[in-house]
Amino acid sequence: MNFEYRGGDRFGRLTNGAVRRYDLVQKLEWFLVAAITTILVIRTQLWLTNYPQLGGNGLHIAHLLWGGLFMVISIWISLIYLNRWSRHVLAILGGVGFGFFIDELGKFITQDNNYFFKPAAGIIYLIFVIMFLLIRELSKRQTLDQRTALANALAILPSTAIGEFRQDEADRARHLLSMADQSDPSVARAREIFDQAKVAPAQPPSKLTQLGNRVHGFVESLTRRRHFPTVVIWVVIIWALSTLSSTLALDLNLGGGQDRLGPDVDPGRIGALESLSALVSVGLVAAGAWLMARGRRARAYRYFARALLVSILITRVFIFIESQFAAVFGLALDLILFAAVSELASQDEHED
Repeated sequence: MNFEYRGGDRFGRLTNGAVRRYDLVQKLEWFLVAAITTILVIRTQLWLTNYPQLGGNGLHIAHLLWGGLFMVISIWISLIYLNRWSRHVLAILGGVGFGFFIDELGKFITQDNNYFFKPAAGIIYLIFVIMFLLIRELSKRQTLDQRTALANALAILPSTAIGEFRQDEADRARHLLSMADQSDPSVARAREIFDQAKVAPAQPPSKLTQLGNRVHGFVESLTRRRHFPTVVIWVVIIWALSTLSSTLALDLNLGGGQDRLGPDVDPGRIGALESLSALVSVGLVAAGAWLMARGRRARAYRYFARALLVSILITRVFIFIESQFAAVFGLALDLILFAAVSELASQDEHED
């Protein structure tokens, strides 16, 4: 599917000339992160408090209603305010609302309104995977033609009138206008407005931003240490061996990760698919280790990354079905290892 906008093509006609924002990927990522965080907070809170119910006397206030409230607030903010902060807030609140909503999926796909329906966790996880892949596809195909660049530059104009026009927006406006059709008189007029606009003083970074910068600096310094590649490779190999042993234990019925909430899932077909995908990951790690032993680091990193992607995109779906949200801890390890391998591959490319 081609997400690129072209003025006269069929997609443009179907969407009536829709124009994308330049920062759509960032806002969609915030939405997704907020939704995932909300579900994890809800499930953790419910587990810690032994799944209480809000209500009484025959009434039960489902947290789906809170999801609707957050989504209504986010929609109203988008309809009311022009301020630059409004889009940040609506992306986060919209994600929070969607998290509350999708967490109750089990109630709406079962005849008995079963919140603890085991496959629901796997379906929710699959929905988030699909959303992530769509955002990734949008980021790959995100292009700004001359018309779109001009429209995005003009969208910054309100901040010049309400005292929120900061240096980063001034730089962005100039860059967007440079991409627009210079023969269009609107470009010259917009450039004149931006050049004459008063730039608001830069605000000091928030404590959250400072914390993020410190964490980023620590992680970056960690990845530059001499033994970092060796440690990551060995952890990936140990991860593969652990996956292999867990798969064999599951197949031999020597243990399992299912919780006791909700109806049991037939382990036959789900277990077979989980084992098959896990073995694919193990095979890819083995191939990567073989290549690494022969000094072919770039290809080895690609095989390690593929192994982790198989685990993240396929194996974890079945694990979430079996173990519900207890599988999030294994997913966190997969994501950390994938980020580490990606960083090693990037460093290797720069060295070459």
